[in-house]
Amino acid sequence: MTTIYCDEAGNTGANLLDPEQPFFILASNDFSEQEATALLDHVRSAQGGEPKFSTLRRRAEGIARLIRFMSDPRLNKDRVCISVFHKRYMIVTKLVDLIAETLIHKIGGDLYERGGNIAMSNLLYYCMPTFCGQATTDTFLQAFVDLIRHGPEEAKDSFYEAGRRLVDASVNERFKEDLMYFTEPSLYDSWYHGFDWSHLDPAIPALFHQIVVWGERKPSRFHVLHDHSKPILASADTFAMMMAGPGEESNTIGTDRRKITFPLRATSLSQGDSTAYPQLQVADLCAGALNHFYKCHITGQSDDLSKAVEALGCLEWGSNFILPQPHVTPESLGTDGPIGSNSVEEMTKYLYSKKSSWH
Repeated sequence: MTTIYCDEAGNTGANLLDPEQPFFILASNDFSEQEATALLDHVRSAQGGEPKFSTLRRRAEGIARLIRFMSDPRLNKDRVCISVFHKRYMIVTKLVDLIAETLIHKIGGDLYERGGNIAMSNLLYYCMPTFCGQATTDTFLQAFVDLIRHGPEEAKDSFYEAGRRLVDASVNERFKEDLMYFTEPSLYDSWYHGFDWSHLDPAIPALFHQIVVWGERKPSRFHVLHDHSKPILASADTFAMMMAGPGEESNTIGTDRRKITFPLRATSLSQGDSTAYPQLQVADLCAGALNHFYKCHITGQSDDLSKAVEALGCLEWGSNFILPQPHVTPESLGTDGPIGSNSVEEMTKYLYSKKSSWH
């Protein structure tokens, strides 16, 4: 059975607003041990040992080796997959998903339809610092992270105080109304449902999407091996629940360009040590290279390595880019296609049915 190997870069745990690590990247591949070992020959030093991106990028010789590695034609969009999360923007999308989507759903609306959730996330991401100031926005986003991570007893009051200051700081009266879902304390009990830290960890949705992508690429089912990761270990049971059983068919759910195949086509998920799997070492190098590119891109800088990432087509490895864009219409977002099903509702129904059958 094929195995998919995954490793990540830019994981800062709870510190999602770390200015030194603004991106989270997950990379995966389906190489055999022999193929991965051959790929690593491009970067291996005479002393041997495990090649790590963080070590190679420090010296010109290491960068040259990385560029040779990325130039190998075996590294292509059919054999490698990447997910890119802009962490600050992801926090904004979670504000929308956990608060606005819940409140709108309760009155019969569907914020996911035609990409309304993406449009609202983009609007908030660009308008909050513009109308309310960067520092005030940062405080509000951190207060939201603290609320989800620590719970209401410790962080609810601080969250709504930060929300009040955000509204007071806005120089645009209409935008104050747009902030109402997120800053009105009387709405709290209508959306807060005992969330935990996993709701804000990019590692989990990144892995979910990659399993979806590999399920679409592969005619047969596969195993997933992830480099050691606490959030993935903590979520292992949930991932197992979302995988199709033996002989179980998967269906297309979702809408427009966001359609996915579900339940997942993986058969199992485990963790491993990169020293034992050259495929994980390949994933580390791919994730590190993409993380380097996006860190350069966001600062408007470039170097030989970041230029090579783009020139060699490495950005084509990805299909899941959680990045802010100044777009708010279905046409510009690519979400004006045929309306299908609500994927969140479909997955919730599936998990409920599966849990019920186990009892």
